[in-house]
Amino acid sequence: MSTLQYRAFPRLCLITTSMLFAAPGKTAELTSWLELQAKAEFGWVQHSEQNNNLGPWWQHGSGQLAISDDRLTTGPILAALQINTDSPFSARLHLSQQSALDAASGITEAWLQYQPLPIDGYRLKARAGWFYPALSLENTDIVWSSPYTSTFSAINSWYAEELRAKTLELSLSRPGRSFSSNHSWQGVLGAFRDNDPLGTLISWRGFAVHNLQTRIGGRIDFAHYPSLQRFPLERQPDWVEPFEELDGHTGWYGGLHYLYQQETEIRLYHYDNQADPTVLAKGQYAWLNRFNQLAVQQQLSERWRLVSQWLDGHTEMGFDTVLVDYRAAFVLLNYQQDLWQASVRYDHWQQWDRDQTVGDDNSGRGHNWTVALQYPLSAQWTLLSEFSRLNSHQASRGQWAHWPLQRNFYQSQLSLIWRFD
Repeated sequence: MSTLQYRAFPRLCLITTSMLFAAPGKTAELTSWLELQAKAEFGWVQHSEQNNNLGPWWQHGSGQLAISDDRLTTGPILAALQINTDSPFSARLHLSQQSALDAASGITEAWLQYQPLPIDGYRLKARAGWFYPALSLENTDIVWSSPYTSTFSAINSWYAEELRAKTLELSLSRPGRSFSSNHSWQGVLGAFRDNDPLGTLISWRGFAVHNLQTRIGGRIDFAHYPSLQRFPLERQPDWVEPFEELDGHTGWYGGLHYLYQQETEIRLYHYDNQADPTVLAKGQYAWLNRFNQLAVQQQLSERWRLVSQWLDGHTEMGFDTVLVDYRAAFVLLNYQQDLWQASVRYDHWQQWDRDQTVGDDNSGRGHNWTVALQYPLSAQWTLLSEFSRLNSHQASRGQWAHWPLQRNFYQSQLSLIWRFD
């Protein structure tokens, strides 16, 4: 996004929102070929922690929640534009504005889609552009947000920061209803570029919990660790631009989706960016990153739903300079009663430092509890109350005598969510 586009984006969001407020009776289908969805969050966030406030990672601190003080917040403000045609082709554009982080304001996804009519009941779909693979069963709302909580799980918070790429994806589906079956299957295969720095943040900072989606072309800062100022890490910057191609290699991912009626859904993926970890270009290293992921959703009853996700991977940079294994998982329980809903999520994660680099321990572990209540005030407005408690132990914080390895973070928020769809 150019400087002119970036400066004009907040004004565009404001104008679009004003137009939608002025026409509350309109639907999201603006014309027969153009559809718009929007979602905005406004509220008060109160933050506290057990130790001195050193700021979140994107302000060169070590905090693992996005906000480190008490403040009124605007954002995220999200907009999704769908362009339909009379042919099998369509296009999608996702925009985000977030006051907490400049790198979270702009285009987050944009793709062209081809989906012809079914052939003997089978459905073929192709996408090309910048987008998330369909890894998550938590982030299923407008512009890859969550319908359950304001903040995302640790896994999907990391995806929102570092995982997207310039991708060509093909999928083939066997819908159960087309074959008089309760079982539906889908196979997915993607080839991508421009995601070589993937793994930088979880290696240096560890996992975090938030709702910041990095815009395409965005840069994220993190703490300027003393280990980055001496050999062999002195060429590693204290920032990452995650959507860059550095070595000319093409990464790939494959996935399998399974759906039983509308009750059980499973998604299994393998992701490999095929990066050469010895390459240094455009001011940053490529990180070889490979992981496996499993996502499960189970409708337990008419009111109860379970959503869970598990991640296991490895990343490396340099000539065995940084070697990190990582694992994370969460379980979310959602309850819906008439107008209101409640969600409880538990996250757990861990990183293991496997290299022999002295003075640069990237090990870490942590867990987080999030509780959220939502009550609709009208067709467009919802009141949300949310509380998070994050506990983490990050070895990299020990590079400063005054930054404790073990930290507790607490965040409470009361928000109004507005939506147009």
